[in-house]
Amino acid sequence: MTQLVQLQQIAPTLRAAGYEVFAVSNDTVERLADFADRHAITFPLLSDEDSAVIRAFGILNTLIQPGEGAHMRWYGIPYPGTYITDAHGVVVDKDFHQHHARRLSGPALVHRVLGTVPESTPDSPQAATDGPDVALRIHLSDPTLRLEVLSTLVCQLDVAPGLHVYASGSPEQFTPVTLQVHGHGLRFGPAAWPAPRQLDLPWLGLSVPVHEGPVTVTVPVTATSDLIRLGHGLDQHTAELVVRCTYQACDDSACGLPTELSASLTVPLATLVEPDGIKVYVDRIEGTQPGGTT
Repeated sequence: MTQLVQLQQIAPTLRAAGYEVFAVSNDTVERLADFADRHAITFPLLSDEDSAVIRAFGILNTLIQPGEGAHMRWYGIPYPGTYITDAHGVVVDKDFHQHHARRLSGPALVHRVLGTVPESTPDSPQAATDGPDVALRIHLSDPTLRLEVLSTLVCQLDVAPGLHVYASGSPEQFTPVTLQVHGHGLRFGPAAWPAPRQLDLPWLGLSVPVHEGPVTVTVPVTATSDLIRLGHGLDQHTAELVVRCTYQACDDSACGLPTELSASLTVPLATLVEPDGIKVYVDRIEGTQPGGTT
């Protein structure tokens, strides 16, 4: 439901780029119409009540069994995800997840569709640290993190003019640039690095991969149930995220010593747009678990 609201927010941007937005769910026409009215959704919400289309596409969530979560109508839902098609309806990209609640955030989806990198905005949590040869600047694609909503952490390394840093795959005598991202209750995906260029060092008989200039790295990040519990609101309102960068900066004749930089963000947390009755359902389930109340 949160993603439908976020899709409404990004729909004008996608339409301006030539895309249209549709959503398919196993909810009834009446429930979808009510949701659209309450949240001012203007793009089509398509009802696949018997999950026929969901099955035809092979995306029925088989981890949820018949009768499981019957009060919330969870059986019959698809694995959450997005298809991106061209003007002829041919799928050119897709993004799907196993967890039934995991989705790309609206801004993250826009940048996946358009093949761009999220720029920082006044609402973006952001931080920067300047080193002697490299500046580390980080920002989040979204103003907040929500439970299982995938945002993008953007890390930019501003390498000083005339210098380079060594990339992954460099010989062992060089220290390649690395990023380590940490945060309690946060889950991080693999970092996406730009392609390096090959630097020839004929006096050493080597060709090594290097990065120069601004180096932009993106890392998927989402809040987990360690921070936000479905149906319970927020126990805390922010999370701490730390990025550590190790690098060795060199020019064409000399290399510096390996150096470490770090930058930290305080990221606001937010709740999801939750289905009606979810708190009652969660309380009921927790009340039947060991340590709960009945």
